[in-house]
Amino acid sequence: MKSQKKHTKRIVISGLAILGLAATQVAEAADLVTQKKGRAPSSELKLKQSNVPQFDLVQKRMINGKLEPVRVKNIPRLNLGEEDKLKASQIAPVEIPKEKVFKTFTITQLPKVAPISIEKYNLKNVAPAAGPKQIVKIDPGAMAPDIPQFAPVTTPTTADIPKPDLKKIDEMPPVQMKMLQALIFLEIKKNYNMALALFAELLDEKDASVKTEATYLLALTSKALGLYSEYKFRMLQVLSDKSPEWQKKAAYSLAKNAAEGDKELVPVLDPKLEAFNIELEKADQYQMNRAKYYLDKGDLTKAFSGVDEILMDSPLYIDALFLKSLILYRGNQVQEAIGLQQTVLADVEEKRPKSEFRSIVALTLARLHFQAGQYKEAFANYLKVDKTHPEWMQAMIEQAWSQVLSEDYEGAAGNMFSLHTDFFKKAFTPESYVVRTVGYLNLCQYGDGAKVVYDFKKKYTPVLKQMKDYETKMKDGVNYYDTVKTWAKNPDLQTVDGLPREFIFSLTRHPSFILEQKMINSVEDQVTKVNQISIGLIRTERKALTAQNDARAQLISIKKKMDAASDKSSYKEDYAYQEKRLMAQKIEHYIAKKARNSIKDLRTEGLARLDQEKTRYRSNAGRAVKARFNQMVTKLNDTLDQSEVLQYELYSGAGDHIRYQMAGGDISKKERPELKVEKGKDLNWDFRGEIWEDELGHFRSSLKNVCPPEDKLSSNMHGN
Repeated sequence: MKSQKKHTKRIVISGLAILGLAATQVAEAADLVTQKKGRAPSSELKLKQSNVPQFDLVQKRMINGKLEPVRVKNIPRLNLGEEDKLKASQIAPVEIPKEKVFKTFTITQLPKVAPISIEKYNLKNVAPAAGPKQIVKIDPGAMAPDIPQFAPVTTPTTADIPKPDLKKIDEMPPVQMKMLQALIFLEIKKNYNMALALFAELLDEKDASVKTEATYLLALTSKALGLYSEYKFRMLQVLSDKSPEWQKKAAYSLAKNAAEGDKELVPVLDPKLEAFNIELEKADQYQMNRAKYYLDKGDLTKAFSGVDEILMDSPLYIDALFLKSLILYRGNQVQEAIGLQQTVLADVEEKRPKSEFRSIVALTLARLHFQAGQYKEAFANYLKVDKTHPEWMQAMIEQAWSQVLSEDYEGAAGNMFSLHTDFFKKAFTPESYVVRTVGYLNLCQYGDGAKVVYDFKKKYTPVLKQMKDYETKMKDGVNYYDTVKTWAKNPDLQTVDGLPREFIFSLTRHPSFILEQKMINSVEDQVTKVNQISIGLIRTERKALTAQNDARAQLISIKKKMDAASDKSSYKEDYAYQEKRLMAQKIEHYIAKKARNSIKDLRTEGLARLDQEKTRYRSNAGRAVKARFNQMVTKLNDTLDQSEVLQYELYSGAGDHIRYQMAGGDISKKERPELKVEKGKDLNWDFRGEIWEDELGHFRSSLKNVCPPEDKLSSNMHGN
């Protein structure tokens, strides 16, 4: 009965659709069908988007006050519910529409197909159907092509194979064997100490080709050990060899491995490079040295060609631009030099803001602006020089001069005042007193200017006498260097050889001395490395000896175990390994011991040569110190002479100013703020005993300009 009702339901709905019942009536009929719902599923049942039931195998439960995940062991029987129950009796009776909605159809019967007449279509000549197929037999033998008969195979005859002529293979001579050992240590093992000793032994060979090759490889080994002096000496020997091939190799190597500041190599190497037409790649340091050498000689064309070879991807590109700027300045192209220097400073401030090079670039750019009369730009760049740089005080003085030339006298006087406080009481800055006095003179502060001149004479007149006495006693530059060296070892000394500490300190801060001292330090480092080579060989020898003893002990232990064991095969591999190890350590001990003896002469010659270089560099440093000393003596003497002129100007100006004030004249109200620092950074001082380092360079004098207006002063002077 139930199935009948369901069937009735389908018929009714289908009938409604066929009859074109309105959509609202179909919807109402569907609502009547689904009025009764089936049994709801269990509340624990979860359904996916696809309506597939699922059950979580891991559930969270409260354990010790915390929700912990627990795996369900027994899956419960889930109630999936029942489907909705439908009853056909609940469907309301369908009302068929009264309007006529059917169309009338006429059904006709298709005509039968008439039979085809043979006579009508003239089908009498049609071929009859084919009969059964006939099979034709073919004789394969009759149709096969003729094949010629093969020729009979003859029995081969053998001939005797000629025996090769045996030639005696010459064994590698001892010289070549030693060269091979040295190359293994140099290129594969990277044991440069052993390689150096073996190449040193080969220097005594009579064969010129072997000796030249050993010298070349000895130079490369020295370079790997950081012994630039030995490398350069040996490579120059190869450069003077008779063979053009070896000369070319040596020239290229020297250019590629040139050390910073080695300008002595340029006049020797440049003719060889030109003669062999060698195209240098990745020899940027040599190009820098070459440019500096020709710049010192005044050949700006060759100097410019040197730095122009350094490309943008080189680590020395910015240094090359800096040097190129100096070359342009020497060629009177000041504006081009300034533009290039600005590019360098921008790059250095971005990539190396804390480097010493940044201060050098800033100071150079400031001086270029100063030379071009661009005092405002010069002032800004002088401020960028770091206070730890050796030229910082000189930069402060030049900065003050830029303020004076821009008529910013308050700023010039204020900044120079900061150098005269106890913060810099041990500094040697005589020129700063002149700048400060000039500032006061232009502010018509004659009393303060006279006080500065008095303090200057009091401090530096005795110093000038000490310098002249020292100059009388010391004639050689080495004496000047020894004085500096003595003070460097005892920096707390107030005087050395009659010179005050602040003066010696100023001598040591000059770049000319610093450059030569770097070369001396480099030689000292190489002396230490030469001594370490011998120590390294001794350590290698002892290490090999210890390893030998250990290998022997291992062999004895393995031998005892082999004698006691029934199966000796398991010990044979270890025994063979220890035998090889013992032999290897014996060879290494022998070579190290021999190398230590072989290197003695090389070490003695190298240390003697380094000592000669050190003496030469000390002589250069002494000449640099002496030249700097003479400059400072001359400058101090001239400054003291200038102080006499300034003192006269102060007294003369003071008298005129007093007469002008007595006549009721007004003071000038002109302000010149163009070189003042940013607002909030300038400091008007009334000194009470303390100066902060970060305030240096930003001081301004609180003394105001009390000079009369220029037009009134000139008319007053005319009237007088």
